[in-house]
Amino acid sequence: MASRGLPPRTVAALYAAAGVLFVVGAFNSGRPAFSGVGVAFIVLAALIYLRRPGKD
Repeated sequence: MASRGLPPRTVAALYAAAGVLFVVGAFNSGRPAFSGVGVAFIVLAALIYLRRPGKD
């Protein structure tokens, strides 16, 4: 059965964009500690992007 989800690189790009926006928003609101959540999104995006497809 074929997966109908988005391709992993698209998902990674969306997570990275969300992370960047979260970091920018955290600094603009004067709460730089919340930028850690944005960094976590960016790391997650990198892990998704670099993940090698498993062998079934």
